[in-house]
Amino acid sequence: TLGGEVRFPGRYPIKRGETLSAVLKRAGGLTDLAFTEGTVFTRETLREREAQQIAALADRLQGDLAALALQATQGGGSAGQAATQAVAVGQSLLDSLREIEPVGRLVIDLDRVLAGAGSHQDVVLKDGDRLLVPARMQEVTVLGEVQSGTSHLWDPALARDDYIRLSGGPTQKADEKRIYVVRANGSVVSGNSSAWFRSNQGEIRPGDTIVVPLDAERMRPLPLWTAISTIIFNFAVAVAAVNSF
Repeated sequence: TLGGEVRFPGRYPIKRGETLSAVLKRAGGLTDLAFTEGTVFTRETLREREAQQIAALADRLQGDLAALALQATQGGGSAGQAATQAVAVGQSLLDSLREIEPVGRLVIDLDRVLAGAGSHQDVVLKDGDRLLVPARMQEVTVLGEVQSGTSHLWDPALARDDYIRLSGGPTQKADEKRIYVVRANGSVVSGNSSAWFRSNQGEIRPGDTIVVPLDAERMRPLPLWTAISTIIFNFAVAVAAVNSF
């Protein structure tokens, strides 16, 4: 299925071994408004694999929470209170994890696909694949532990921390050392400082999402907390991208 800024969007039959560039050529190519950096490519087999991985993670987190809850009932004073608080936060993460909607997104560089038609850069298609090409984007979104998660009009003069300040700044629970950016195509860019994000590699681009994660290390953490909170945010970005069509 081809959708969005394709000259002739719709469902196309494919031959065994046919590539994405070949089908796009049959569809007349892209329109002048196509924003290739924000391309969303999804695959059914990847969606099924994601669902299995999410279920396995949820089961592991459930087991860790049960052990932590036992510690909370046996502990007393500040230690027991800290464990109880950790159980509450962990349960919230577990609920969010179970609500995740897998999308099966495959990160691709559509410009390279089109430039390298027939090469290893091209994508060999499978039944059920979907390509969604958005119109030009102008927004930058800020999510996570900020005072007001929202989207802002992209400004080339603004850096990562500028957009965070426009969202009210980080909360007390934010992990400012692990802030990362999800590019419009789904790839993830991370850096240890705002100075790195001012470089060419780390610059903020239209369609980017800046994620300010929860600082799980400030409380009594479970081993999977940081990884699971990252997964929840990344899937939220992917679902939003698919639902925007």
